Amino acid sequence: YQRRVRGALQVKTKQGEWIDANPIPGAFVMNIGDMFKLWSNGTYSSTPHRVINRAERFRISIPFFYEPNFEAMITPHPMFGEPKFTPIRYGDFLLSKVNSN
Repeated sequence: YQRRVRGALQVKTKQGEWIDANPIPGAFVMNIGDMFKLWSNGTYSSTPHRVINRAERFRISIPFFYEPNFEAMITPHPMFGEPKFTPIRYGDFLLSKVNSN
């Protein structure tokens, strides 16, 4: 749920431009993580995003992260066609991501 403050949530386009993701009444915003790209065989990608507090009062954000088991092997789901990605142990992916920051 987002308050009706326009321009608070922004997403970055493939061209590198920040655009507003304005609230839609009754809708929830869901940002997918990088692992979802592999699982969806490239159908979905995570989007760089940022929040700018444009309200006159404080803003509360409640993120929820759900991750696979560290030892889980992540493979493209068959419903997305012939695999384009090599399966990876989630822990290896996570450590690579953490160590590259």
